[in-house]
Amino acid sequence: VMYKAIAVGFLFFTIATILGALWAAKAWGRYWSWDPKETWAFIVWLNYAVWLHLRLVAGWRGKILAWWAVIGLFVTAFAFIGVNMFLSGLHSYGTL
Repeated sequence: VMYKAIAVGFLFFTIATILGALWAAKAWGRYWSWDPKETWAFIVWLNYAVWLHLRLVAGWRGKILAWWAVIGLFVTAFAFIGVNMFLSGLHSYGTL
C-alpha cells in the first residue's frame, strides 16, 4: 500500500511541479527561481524519487523504507506548512 501511495503521489507531484514551472514561465518569465518554497518542493520530489529508485532498482524493502517514508512525510509537511511559517520568499503570503 505504501509503495502504491508513494508512486501515485510522486506521479501527481511531478505533473504539478511541471505545470507550476510552465505557469511560472508564463507569469514571471522564468521556470524556476530557487525560492524557499520551490527549493523545498524539489527536496520533497528528490526524496521520493530516491525512495522509488531504492525500492525498484536496488530492491530495498522493509523497515528502512518504512521509516524513510515517515521522515518523508515530515519533510513534505514542512515544505507545505513550515516553509510559509519560518522562511520568506516569493511564495510567502503572510505570517502566523
